[in-house]
Amino acid sequence: MEKKTILVLCGAGFATSTVGGKMCEDVCKELGIKGNVQKRPATQGKTAVKQLNPDVILLMAKLTLDFGDVPVVNGIPLITGRGKEEVKKNLIEALSR
Repeated sequence: MEKKTILVLCGAGFATSTVGGKMCEDVCKELGIKGNVQKRPATQGKTAVKQLNPDVILLMAKLTLDFGDVPVVNGIPLITGRGKEEVKKNLIEALSR
């Protein structure tokens, strides 16, 4: 089974990242891949990318950091509930690479 690492970044690494992490787990199951979902506060973003070498980053906060070649998906719509399907579509696309 293929394994993918997903880094979920939010303001503090607790509440909103849990919402994002759940969607990541669901998408991984749907795609038949093993998901390693890691949640971190945004302040640890650069360090976490270096340590985890994620396949995709789900942002649950507005950040303007450069993560190099790692695909970044905006997960903020998961908090508002508007645009959830677009986030899911973007995650599927990023994880299917």
